[in-house]
Amino acid sequence: MNFDDVVLNRRSIRKYLDEDVSSDDLYKIIQFGIYAPSAHNRQPWKVKILKGDKKNLVADALFAKASLDSSISNTARIIKEAPVLIVVFYDKGDGRRDNDMLSIGAFIENMHLKCTEMGYGSLWIANTNYVKEEISEITGISLECVSSLAVGKSLETPKMRPRKSLEEIMVK
Repeated sequence: MNFDDVVLNRRSIRKYLDEDVSSDDLYKIIQFGIYAPSAHNRQPWKVKILKGDKKNLVADALFAKASLDSSISNTARIIKEAPVLIVVFYDKGDGRRDNDMLSIGAFIENMHLKCTEMGYGSLWIANTNYVKEEISEITGISLECVSSLAVGKSLETPKMRPRKSLEEIMVK
């Protein structure tokens, strides 16, 4: 798949087949995240791969907070259904947070695109921010959870959602 096809075929997948993702494939996906640009080459990310019970504990923690935001219970359902959750942590915290968060976004996007290229579906999840403390307890990691990526074989083929035109986003 060429780069244009990867970008144009990337979708946010919310339904997954009950099939595992191999460790080799997960490491390859994360490796391509590492190639992302980062401000001052700080590479402020750490990741933890969650499957099975640990992944489901994250979903359960989200279900417990569903009253905070209408999208949380749907996110929890997606995490339960996806075979893998790659949790992304912030590893710096020395006053360059804005730059570091942009860098982490690039890291996650690279992984998201690599999933598409490898034939996996993925969903970039921000709602894990609601359960940062619970994720620290579940994983035993004291770093700040900033986002996550659900990964698995897709059970759906969604159409591309509408995009703004070039004219709509250009500032004159």
